Amino acid sequence: MKPSFKFLAVSIGLACAAGTVQANGLTMTKGLYKCELNRQVNVTDVSADRSTATIQWGKKGYVLRAVPARTGALRYEDVDSGLTWLVIVGKSMLLDTKNGKQLANECKV
Repeated sequence: MKPSFKFLAVSIGLACAAGTVQANGLTMTKGLYKCELNRQVNVTDVSADRSTATIQWGKKGYVLRAVPARTGALRYEDVDSGLTWLVIVGKSMLLDTKNGKQLANECKV
């Protein structure tokens, strides 16, 4: 039997309050993240059930879906565009998994 995302979210202790998602001591907050190389990512929404996050990268908006990460990181992906938003200890980063590139690194609110 394949576990549902809701079961997984409960089992790793996700919590959400006022636009913030927490898991394993990691936090993702809505807001403008400033990154290395003068880049920025705007997290405009995190759904109440923590299953999606909406980001703005460049002039486009993307809805990313939460996926489990073996490392304990918060991980949100948009399969069509290849964008992946990772939250790890002390920073966040935006990856282009289709082309194997880091788009934004050392991102902090």
